[in-house]
Amino acid sequence: MSDEARLLAELHAARALMRVPAPVSQPGQIDRPRHAALWAHANREPGSPVDLTVVRAIRSDPETARRYRTLLGAQSLAHAPLAAAASDGALSRRRIGPFELEILEGTPPLLILRGPDAAMPRRIEAWLGDEAVRLDLGAPVDGAILLALDPAVAEADRLGQMLRDPACAVFLL
Repeated sequence: MSDEARLLAELHAARALMRVPAPVSQPGQIDRPRHAALWAHANREPGSPVDLTVVRAIRSDPETARRYRTLLGAQSLAHAPLAAAASDGALSRRRIGPFELEILEGTPPLLILRGPDAAMPRRIEAWLGDEAVRLDLGAPVDGAILLALDPAVAEADRLGQMLRDPACAVFLL
């Protein structure tokens, strides 16, 4: 992503966050993380340490989860809150904005991401219920990104299971 595109995404995300008033702690109320803490969590590298207070708030407080997903959606190249409403079984293919994700069954299964030549995402974050998985995608080869959903790698295997569920939200960052 170019510097100009990243700056525009950050401005858009900041505007979306500013529409929501800053959380104020009341006695007996959940302490909601500040905008800066959510921003830092959204921009973290996959596998890097996380602030457990932020993770706990995102998982337990619907308002914090909504704010976080709004921020992710604003800075992502494409996102889909759900797959297809008419789906009734496991998915092997889904469209997310201009991108197409396909799971090719095999040993191990492969995630294939195809999209426009101009900009390809560097990361994928999937949400199912209160569970989230974030992985690096790697560099595209001939206009496609391949990611092994190896059962021996817990996060990759879980990502594959989540992407097959129609209720899974996906953010391409």
